[in-house]
Amino acid sequence: MPQAPDEPQVFEIGDEVTGEFRCAECDLLVKSPDESDGVLVLPACPLCHSEKWRRAGA
Repeated sequence: MPQAPDEPQVFEIGDEVTGEFRCAECDLLVKSPDESDGVLVLPACPLCHSEKWRRAGA
């Protein structure tokens, strides 16, 4: 189902991203590395095992 324009985009484990992301369930913050290409492959959340992430500040 398409996402409403005012809802934050949801990312899933395995997505290659840059920047800061928060777990959609427990709000844990992860950040892509500053070195090299800066790409982070989103993992399952290490705290709650959620597979969904949203961009921090979105």
